[in-house]
Amino acid sequence: ESPWLRSNLLYTLMLSDTFLTYGFVCPSSETPPPTHAPGTGKCLPGWWPYGRYCYFVYNGQKGMSWPEARHYCQLGSADLVSIHSRAEVEFIRNINYTKYHNIWIGLTRDSAFGWGWTDMTALGFVNWAPGEPNGIFHGANLGNEDCVEMYPDGLWNDNNCLEKRGFACRHRKCKY
Repeated sequence: ESPWLRSNLLYTLMLSDTFLTYGFVCPSSETPPPTHAPGTGKCLPGWWPYGRYCYFVYNGQKGMSWPEARHYCQLGSADLVSIHSRAEVEFIRNINYTKYHNIWIGLTRDSAFGWGWTDMTALGFVNWAPGEPNGIFHGANLGNEDCVEMYPDGLWNDNNCLEKRGFACRHRKCKY
């Protein structure tokens, strides 16, 4: 057992959420596993399968900022969710069991002032709420609305990245 593994396990045991308890999402190896056909593979407990991916929605009492949420997802070899269809919006709405929390998604304003997914997938589908994105500036201490949250009804809003929210993570299914 390596010192890194011991410290990582100790850290994850201090956290109460399902996937962090394991310390990983998919077992890693030196060579990446082959990409499997959609629908194959499995998800860890607490994650929900949909197509080729596993999804996790965090609805803790204390929300996280967008950067904290992304880091949380990355600790489990995942990223904030990218959404590519109305069906995927509905799926995420259904696993957001509190139904009243806004959740961060992986859409953010890039350096060229356009919108892009953190996983670098194409932005071919958007679901903005009426009047959004509006890019309100919240003052020098809080900054711009450069991150995107999803309302309980599935519509999207640009908001300040430091606001505390729930969030949704996604990773490819694991082959066990």
